[in-house]
Amino acid sequence: MRTCCQLVFMWILLTSCKTKNVSDNSLVALYKCPTEGSCSFEVLKDTALLVLEDEFKNSYYQLKSAKGRLVLKFEYSKNEDPQLADDSYSEIIFIEIDDNVNELKLTDELLTEAKVSFSRMCFCRGSTGLYNIRKGRLHIYKHLKGFQVTLNFEINEVPQVITSFTAYFEL
Repeated sequence: MRTCCQLVFMWILLTSCKTKNVSDNSLVALYKCPTEGSCSFEVLKDTALLVLEDEFKNSYYQLKSAKGRLVLKFEYSKNEDPQLADDSYSEIIFIEIDDNVNELKLTDELLTEAKVSFSRMCFCRGSTGLYNIRKGRLHIYKHLKGFQVTLNFEINEVPQVITSFTAYFEL
């Protein structure tokens, strides 16, 4: 009976995640993606996240080359309705870390050490942009052959769909 339950649990676990191979052939598994959209996760090696401001004090990001740094990028995109104009909606979460990290635990204001950021893009005036995440928990650690990253957070500035994610990746 116990073996049967274990097999059922493994089947549910394997069918509930989405996998994606990123350009450097690192295997990535994603969990907790809303069913009304799709999610992706990328590991950007030798990359840093720059948070910039435009003339209207709106924040935006730029990625730049930076030896020894990693940017973890989780993206959620809502399925679009082809009957509706400007129906696109996406959220991106960025995390920047050293490429030699073995474990990292950050909470609330300390999330700024890893430049943990939330970007909301949609046709919803006044509710888009890039925001620093200052309330939440980040845990990155070695797991089996790779790493596990788990982030739980909330943003007060704008509505959000994604409040947490877990991803497994290899370097």
